[in-house]
Amino acid sequence: MSDAEKLSVLQERIHPDRTVLLVVDMQNDFVSPEGKMAQFGFEIGSVRETIEPIRKVLEAARSLGYPIIHTSMINDIQQNPPSWHAFWGDPVITLPGSWGAEYIEELRPRAGEPVLSKYTYGAFIGTNLDTMLRRLNVRTILVTGTDLNICAGDTMHQAFAVGYHVVAVSDCLACFSRIGREHAEQLKAMGLYLVENHFGIAVDSKTLIEIMKRGR
Repeated sequence: MSDAEKLSVLQERIHPDRTVLLVVDMQNDFVSPEGKMAQFGFEIGSVRETIEPIRKVLEAARSLGYPIIHTSMINDIQQNPPSWHAFWGDPVITLPGSWGAEYIEELRPRAGEPVLSKYTYGAFIGTNLDTMLRRLNVRTILVTGTDLNICAGDTMHQAFAVGYHVVAVSDCLACFSRIGREHAEQLKAMGLYLVENHFGIAVDSKTLIEIMKRGR
């Protein structure tokens, strides 16, 4: 798809009456330098660089009347799938009621913005997200947050599978890596390649905000 074709498709699909902004798992344990992912040795610099563009997209969505849903990954042995516990062991990150499970200060959800708790990577499994979206008559999902190839990625796969148009906001998504920054960027490039070649459209936040304004 050419850039001109992409813009045409996005302008047709993005409108506050049928589009939602989804902010995935921007929680302290994932994004804060004091959080568990940083403590475990993951490179989070690229993840932290998404904070400002996500903030700008959030502000645009709020001012233009686009619905917003935040997701929150919760590790709870009583609610995570058995396979989850078998792979990860006892929960230690984003525990229920913990500081690590809270959203980072810069992106705190506002009153009236739902925060959807989920207990595995994707936001459609074991939640009522699909019901919420259908009540809003949503057809297009703008995806931001972390990690492009894990929680945000799984959510995009599931959204496409159940019939939604997927838009990955490229500078509002990032990847973790224990290998280093260069590897994290390689993972991101791979993730965006998969989006654009298999189930969605990737666009940067500046272009997206311009399209959102036109849709309004």
